[in-house]
Amino acid sequence: MNSQPQDNANFDFDHEYHPEQELQDPLPDINQELPLLRRRQLQPHPPDQNFRPAALPDVREPGVDQDEADAPSLVPVAFKENGEIRYAYLTAVMANIYGHLSWIQATNQLNHSLNMLLIANVLPTSPRPVRALASAKRHLGIDPDQWITQYAICPECWKHHSPSQLKQLLSAECSVPACNGVIYTERRDAKGKMVRTATKINPQVSVIGSLRRMFMRPGFAQSIRDSRQDQPGQNTDEDFVMTDIHHGTQRHDLETNILREVGEFGAVRDRAMEGRMVKKLTERRYGLHLTMNTDWMGILENRPHSTGAIYFAINDLPRDQRFLQINVICAAVLPGPKEPNVQQINHCLEPSTKEDDAPSKRHITPGVKMDIIDEDEPANVYADNQILDCDMPAAHKLSGTAGHSHDMHPCLYCDTDITKINTREGYDYSWTATDNDHLLRQSFYSRHANPIRQKAILDDHGVRWSTLNLIAGWFPSKKTALDFMHCIFLGIIAHLFMRVLFAGYMFSGAGGRNSPKQRFENLINSFKWPSHITRLPKNLGENQSLKKADEWRRLLTITPVLLWWSWKDENDDIPDTEPPQPPNTQAPEFSRNCRRIYDAVFLLCAAVRLLATRSISMSQARIGQSFLSQYCLRCLELNIHLTINHHASMHIADVIKAYGPVYSWWLFAFERFNGMLERVNHNGHDGGRMELTLMRHWVQTHLIYEYTLSLPPDTHAIERETLNEILKSQAQQRGSMMTDIAVYQSEAAQGI
Repeated sequence: MNSQPQDNANFDFDHEYHPEQELQDPLPDINQELPLLRRRQLQPHPPDQNFRPAALPDVREPGVDQDEADAPSLVPVAFKENGEIRYAYLTAVMANIYGHLSWIQATNQLNHSLNMLLIANVLPTSPRPVRALASAKRHLGIDPDQWITQYAICPECWKHHSPSQLKQLLSAECSVPACNGVIYTERRDAKGKMVRTATKINPQVSVIGSLRRMFMRPGFAQSIRDSRQDQPGQNTDEDFVMTDIHHGTQRHDLETNILREVGEFGAVRDRAMEGRMVKKLTERRYGLHLTMNTDWMGILENRPHSTGAIYFAINDLPRDQRFLQINVICAAVLPGPKEPNVQQINHCLEPSTKEDDAPSKRHITPGVKMDIIDEDEPANVYADNQILDCDMPAAHKLSGTAGHSHDMHPCLYCDTDITKINTREGYDYSWTATDNDHLLRQSFYSRHANPIRQKAILDDHGVRWSTLNLIAGWFPSKKTALDFMHCIFLGIIAHLFMRVLFAGYMFSGAGGRNSPKQRFENLINSFKWPSHITRLPKNLGENQSLKKADEWRRLLTITPVLLWWSWKDENDDIPDTEPPQPPNTQAPEFSRNCRRIYDAVFLLCAAVRLLATRSISMSQARIGQSFLSQYCLRCLELNIHLTINHHASMHIADVIKAYGPVYSWWLFAFERFNGMLERVNHNGHDGGRMELTLMRHWVQTHLIYEYTLSLPPDTHAIERETLNEILKSQAQQRGSMMTDIAVYQSEAAQGI
């Protein structure tokens, strides 16, 4: 990719370019009946001569619709009012949010409190206290709706329209070609005015707006790692011990002040913005490296309903603060009831992508001036996506790459095809690494191609269009991490127990109380775990299913002892034989030899022990990778059928080199966030309304936390005590979100 400035470039950054519509696809009408290799040979790459900026979507960024007068203040207005007025606001608003008072009841409570002050002749006249509950929430700075943009989306293709764009639409019919979606319905309100109601909504928040609030938190800016003195390439020393994500090589590749361009034949390059100098993100004092995660969860018990969330974590925060809910931005909550298809997810990514990368004062990659608490001058804040960190299906969907079950392109990192997953070729490192420049070129071809051509590109090159490809510096494979949690714990380890040990009848019930099965159950039930460790369910031999990755992780820790105790003979050796098979059962296709399986499993245990450590050197990672490869090869020798997870795990060492220890970026925290959202009470309404409730809850938690941190020094002790009691009570009732606030509010009060 070329990052050199062009002297003759002069682009209007406010203009929406659509150069990809003019791409000269070398072979748009390729004959799909030709063999795959022949089709690839017929696809030339002529040299590109004319480049134009990549076309950004026409959707408006979150929060842009707000007038300056309506924009939320970073410092609550109530902090400029008397303490007794603020206390009246606080008790009424909290009673509505957490005390189950209706809107009318809470409004009446507010007015009763203000009337008492009026009777006592102490109600101030300037500034005049507000008496509407909505106004009180805004004065306190804890109204989440001020920060949430409710996009009206087409219920079919999910094209997004901001509130102002919804009002300007000439028709309710979707403007996307071949889409039959109806975006809104109309009705007259009580005043006879025609009102448009979106058929489906997608609530999103501004990443920039969220960061503005965070930088006004006491101590937040100081917690951001100053990377200007970091030395790139430290882990080229194989014995250098990496302890966090900042030791990975990928961190030092990110650049600021670059612009993505596309040539007339689809070549993609990044160059310097006009009049600006390219600098590494690590050269900026506030250069933020973000982790992006997307996952889906079920939020209804009586019917299927899959809701998704897009999270951004700030990798420059210390590891113990990075994955606290109060420090993670939930940029969008994606509506159900089904997971979005590729077209729909691309539309969902457009608002945050445009906010990230468009070269103007409203966008974060070129830098945005932000106020920093306790600093005299605003500072330039930069940010970029360092890592797309999702489970395998979501990672492929967001990056636009072929799914993990695709025949020709199941792997995001190399050219291994599905036929090699169960051969030595899938584990001997003979493959060719993915060419990211090639993926980008083909992705831009696919953007405006017809469906037949899009399928051909997917089949031949393993890629389709992704909105993320608009971001300068983005590469589909290079910036996507392999999900260690699902690949290893929920994938390979679960496969070992469910498909090999349990399905292979490796724990015979013959022998009564001294049978391998009974010894297995007795030992696993007798383990004593520390109180902070995830427990294993009882009677795993009978209930052969674990739901959580941490359970599989714990199980593998004790597996060497567990298998030895279950299989050992009278000489305490593991026999070089197969265990008795239950009657009337079909023998598996693989070898059930106890000793050979144990030898293979021991390699897996050693590999995971090395690869999952909190600190690791590349020499340790290579050894762990070697053990994992040997485990897979031993399984093939035993005729055990392997899955895409086994091959994908061959790239773990490379991912560790790019992003540091897996502990610094694995997905346990994001799974916890999903659990938080699943527990939020909502109205059960479809069309994105449940998801709006979830987003409000997330943002409101942030706002309340920021309120507690920013209380004026002269705040009365009663206000502090009341707020503290509310938070403690809600932490007990509502769990992790409010617990984070309660703990940190207490620490802030004590000056910790």
